[in-house]
Amino acid sequence: MGIGKPEEYLESIFESSPVPLISLDMRFRIIMFNKAACMLTGHASEYITGRRITKIIHLCNLRKIIKTLRNGKISFDDGYMTKMIGSGGTQIPVRLKISPLFDTENTLIGALIVASDLREIREVQAKMFEAERLAAITETAISVNHEINNPLCSILGNTQLMLMEKDSLDPRMIRKLESIEKQIARIQDIAERLGKITKPVLKEYVGGKKMLDVEHSEVKNHT
Repeated sequence: MGIGKPEEYLESIFESSPVPLISLDMRFRIIMFNKAACMLTGHASEYITGRRITKIIHLCNLRKIIKTLRNGKISFDDGYMTKMIGSGGTQIPVRLKISPLFDTENTLIGALIVASDLREIREVQAKMFEAERLAAITETAISVNHEINNPLCSILGNTQLMLMEKDSLDPRMIRKLESIEKQIARIQDIAERLGKITKPVLKEYVGGKKMLDVEHSEVKNHT
């Protein structure tokens, strides 16, 4: 079986490409919208074909497309990042590469848009950022544990030495020292837990900020 007419062959290549492809005329109308573009945006080809590109790309993000349709120059850059409007108004992060289209007489007749879906990349980047942020929190918690424990040990030691001579102390002073001893022990427990945190959990704080939830953060268990 032959490949048919050149036009049909090229149309078949365009339609079956795994890369989202969109062709425009000089009036910014969508002439062709392949299957991959349909899958990316959720728009049916019959719905989107014939409509202006502003249906899927905001006017303020059309700078390079407008430039291509004006000067007809091929750009060899890496494209530019923007957002496409999917079905239901969803915002889809994409990278677009724009190339001019010419007819057999070398007359500029439109542009070809090649789109790359950035959602998966953005998701991976977000996870990496979150992992780095949590790692920084963990490192800070370990540092705080180290810096707090040293002076606490000195304060606790002196408090306990004074309590060893409580027979000569005023009862009110004894109660105060015992309270200090108890609070230091509590701080040491918190500091020790800080040093063992492996998966920090955050909770809401004042002013819309977040703080480390020491109680619910995961800690490493020593066996």
